[in-house]
Amino acid sequence: MVLCLSASFSIAGCGVSAPERLEFTSMGDTPRTLPTDLGVGTYALELANTSFVLSNLSQEQLQDSTDLVGYVLHVDLMWVPKAGKTAIDPTATNTSIRLVVFAGTEVGLYGGGGFAWPTGESGAPEYGVDIVGSNVSLLAATPKFVDLLSPAQLTGRLRCRLDDAQTRQMRRATSQLVSNALKRVQWVGPHSRELRDQLSSGSIDLLRCSIRGAVVERD
Repeated sequence: MVLCLSASFSIAGCGVSAPERLEFTSMGDTPRTLPTDLGVGTYALELANTSFVLSNLSQEQLQDSTDLVGYVLHVDLMWVPKAGKTAIDPTATNTSIRLVVFAGTEVGLYGGGGFAWPTGESGAPEYGVDIVGSNVSLLAATPKFVDLLSPAQLTGRLRCRLDDAQTRQMRRATSQLVSNALKRVQWVGPHSRELRDQLSSGSIDLLRCSIRGAVVERD
């Protein structure tokens, strides 16, 4: 795998606060981290959720290149917890997470669920979430992709600027690259009605929230 993963000596756990740095940390015998705070992020207001996209690749690179080194992170905030009213349960989740890692001609797709607190006001020029706990694993990959993360946690502060059009364009471009690389169309599971009901109650287990597909645009 071409993308650099640095060694880490600590593993972030579930809690009520998030570290400043947004990163994936593996929970295996040899912990590694993938920082994702170095990139450009946008968000879009959807009918039933808020969609965040963060990447160190531009839309033009995603549309025009087949030999990329970088990542695209897609986080959906499904429901908003209320301070003082929403219990902090390590098994609760209100976000779905997808990470696409591009390593030259190889592609890896990670997915899972997590718990996050919104920061700021939805619809403001800048908005984000503090991700305080998650469970993410590799869902699909090209034959020579080397998985250095699974299982992993995503924690940290995600801040994005409001741009509905750019967010959807980045999702579409990423979806097309993933579908081309895996040679099959994949769908995002957490938008089914049954899972959405479980998410809204906050009772679904993180492991059961693992996504069974990729980042295919639903428009």
